[in-house]
Amino acid sequence: MTRPHPDPDSPRETALRLASQLQFAEAVLWLERALGATQAVDDRHALAGALGDVAAAAQAAGDLAQAQRALELAVRHADWADLHCRLGALLVQRGRRAEAREAFDRALALNPRYRAAAVERALLDAREGRIAEAMQTLRAMAAESLAGQPGVFQQGLDRLGQADFEDAAPLLHRGLEAGDEWIEEELRAYQELVYHGDMARALQRVRQATTERPGYPDLHLLLGAHELQMGATDDALESLSRALELNPDYHAARVEFARALEVVGDTSQALRQLEMVLSQQPSHAEARQLHERLSARRRGGRPLAGSSSQRP
Repeated sequence: MTRPHPDPDSPRETALRLASQLQFAEAVLWLERALGATQAVDDRHALAGALGDVAAAAQAAGDLAQAQRALELAVRHADWADLHCRLGALLVQRGRRAEAREAFDRALALNPRYRAAAVERALLDAREGRIAEAMQTLRAMAAESLAGQPGVFQQGLDRLGQADFEDAAPLLHRGLEAGDEWIEEELRAYQELVYHGDMARALQRVRQATTERPGYPDLHLLLGAHELQMGATDDALESLSRALELNPDYHAARVEFARALEVVGDTSQALRQLEMVLSQQPSHAEARQLHERLSARRRGGRPLAGSSSQRP
């Protein structure tokens, strides 16, 4: 099968072209407008990935304000642990430690196994004077599941004990993050297939990823959203239920679960799912918009399906 070539006038290509010309504010604005014009989950995820690329270019060029703006917009449309972790690291660089802590905490709430975020969180603790606490956390991580190079990790701990944060960070990451790198590479490969319109191979890729890493809720969300877009609603419900079993506080997965329930006609249960999200995060825009639309439908007198679905 021949893949379609990228449209040179697509929002992603236009934004990346602007970023290559160091017009980062324009690139972010271009992608923001594109996000406002689409409701397709895969499109939003692909555009969020493009925002991540723009953020990386802006950060490399020293425009940290636009890099932050790009990542903050990205996480609103793709609630992924890696984006939150990148945002947290950037906020540390900008001296905004309280916001950085929130970003790392969100990354770890989404994926408790995300070791890169755990390392960044521990390094933030150390920078704030809690070096012993940070070292205890990192030693516990190493004892639980050490991936990478144990000797390098120990060197990182030694540097951390000397308050040498800049040298400690890369050593600690090399000692612990091998599994995280695999997940990030799979996400990048998936986004690239979606961007090229190869939806069947993208589905195959993310299904294989969930098989190899069944404990990662963000992969199950990605799979469920993709299955829903391709009309495999029963499969989507199963995948999204699994994401919520792994992390009941995964708001993006619960909103997508509500979308799937709407498709099968279970509007009552969809509303309940959205109300769970809004009770914890009243400002969640997607949950609010979908709840308002479904509530308006119910007020309009349309019949509701029975509430046979089980809440994860």
